[in-house]
Amino acid sequence: MQLIFCVIILLLVITAYQSIKHPGWPVSFLGYMPLTVLSNSMNPTFETGDLVISKQVNPADIKKGDVITFKGDHERLITHRVIKINHEQGAISFVTKGDNNNVKDQKSVPGEHLVGKQTFQIPNAGYVVNFARRPIGVILLIFLPLAGYVLLELYERFKMKREELT
Repeated sequence: MQLIFCVIILLLVITAYQSIKHPGWPVSFLGYMPLTVLSNSMNPTFETGDLVISKQVNPADIKKGDVITFKGDHERLITHRVIKINHEQGAISFVTKGDNNNVKDQKSVPGEHLVGKQTFQIPNAGYVVNFARRPIGVILLIFLPLAGYVLLELYERFKMKREELT
């Protein structure tokens, strides 16, 4: 039980650090980032509200057909499919398109704007993640269970001490 408690505390510290370092960006655990799908541009591959897990990769490892997450205008994160890879003057860029879009994206994605490559998805889990990022979500999903665990642990120790005295 103490191991679980330590892991939860460690995850909270990592989350807090990354939230301060990159506000508004997803938290990365061992290079994996959970991202919530906010539009239908990738239907039917992803639905709005799905949770997509992207892994940080080297731009050279991306292939045509891969689904990538990249920084778009105003630092907004976009997840679309690579339909073409350009190699110009030693630099790599990607032509992308949402599966549900009729036309490719207007701008090519420079390799340095690559955030990660989609590895798997969890249907509808994005709604839970978005709720957990709100203050009430943090309280209900993290601090209340954590407080319950601490109180239960204290109760068990108190009970053991009382039994030792009798």
